[in-house]
Amino acid sequence: MPTTCVFQLDRLNPAYNSGEYISGRILLRTDKVKRVNAVYVTLEGEAKVQWSMSGKSETANYSGHQQYLHTRTNVFDNSLFRAGVHVYVLTLRIPPDCPSTCKGPYGYIAYNISLTIDKPWGFDEVFRKPITVIQTLDLNYNAEFALPVKDENIKYLCHWPCISGPICTSLALPASGFTPLQDVPFTVEVDNQSPHYDIIGLEASIKQHFVFLSRKPVKRNFYTKTLCKEAVTERTLRLSKRVYESSICVPIDTPRSTLNPNYIVFVHYTLQVRLKTGYFHYDTDLSVPIVIGTKPLQQLQAQLLARAEAAARRTPERERLIERVPPRQPTVAEEPESETAVDETHQVLEADEPPSYDSCLPPSFSFATLAGSLQTLESQLSGQHQRINLPKFPGFSTCIGTAPAHGGLEDSAFDLRLFRSYGSLDTDHTGRSLDTFGSMCGPLCEESEDGVEEVDA
Repeated sequence: MPTTCVFQLDRLNPAYNSGEYISGRILLRTDKVKRVNAVYVTLEGEAKVQWSMSGKSETANYSGHQQYLHTRTNVFDNSLFRAGVHVYVLTLRIPPDCPSTCKGPYGYIAYNISLTIDKPWGFDEVFRKPITVIQTLDLNYNAEFALPVKDENIKYLCHWPCISGPICTSLALPASGFTPLQDVPFTVEVDNQSPHYDIIGLEASIKQHFVFLSRKPVKRNFYTKTLCKEAVTERTLRLSKRVYESSICVPIDTPRSTLNPNYIVFVHYTLQVRLKTGYFHYDTDLSVPIVIGTKPLQQLQAQLLARAEAAARRTPERERLIERVPPRQPTVAEEPESETAVDETHQVLEADEPPSYDSCLPPSFSFATLAGSLQTLESQLSGQHQRINLPKFPGFSTCIGTAPAHGGLEDSAFDLRLFRSYGSLDTDHTGRSLDTFGSMCGPLCEESEDGVEEVDA
């Protein structure tokens, strides 16, 4: 059975802040007696960079190494290491000035706990447990992190002789210090004076920039990575202005910014906003530096909290504005159903709405012949023994009977109640006839007090 080693730390996720203590134990199991020089436990933290660049004739190699932490504790000093299970208790401290763990394409900063069995002959047996170290950075200790930052840019889409107006853009942040899982609010003002092109939208992103410094020979290398991205699709039309207000969240696993420029692995961040111009034009980029720490700004937290509370509650000015605005009336007023409402089919529109197109049409022939309006018909029908002369057409008889009080139309041509509402049978509110039945009827008069209708021969 081979030798096994198990690290049992006090945290399931071995992530520690700089300045904290690491506690736990190590279980080492061996199946036979071994001759060793020593058994020791080390806590190491280092940075390494390495890359190569190929030229026409030769290839140049660049490398660098920097040690941040190295502690060694012997747990066994005899020559014979007996078989069985060995338990070692750990209490290790991380210095407060150790940089955060990070990894890039050309280098890294890493920390690990290792147990080494130093053998007099052959290779040593080494067991490692990587840990994550986060360097603490309180953003409230530096007043510069609470100051707002701003970037401006002016872009011309075309040049002489087809030059267009400028596109002036500005990016502003209320502060430059933020922490993971915190929203970064930003404001973008766009003044599009171009008479030919619109701004399609914006794209905001948080960029992580690595700087790798090699010692042999001395050279710098750079690498940029996009951590998160947010798109705004609102357009800025030509010859117009727009203000964009949005925010983007910092990912949870973002390492803090490196403030010491002497490290060979240097990490810093920027907030970049790209202006989408389209039409085969180069996009405009605006960027401002931001600092990622471990403790947020109290000033920024208070501002965001106050802004959220102000948006949630109603101010007195807003209450007065709400009281001044009357409720909107319905566009159509429905009349209650009754015996008189059966004939009334007009819809009452609001006074501020324009008249409909149908109300402006000329009346039909039958409506104009019968007196021209509903009021005239009602006034004529209200009198006694008033005659309504309808044009006669050959081939049709004018046999009109008496309309019954209740029930359907028996032998009468049409009901007087229906006729009283419109200029002719089945017409709309403008008097346009929907059929020609009314115009084909003979003369008609209302029934007299005796209940007998008078019909001209």
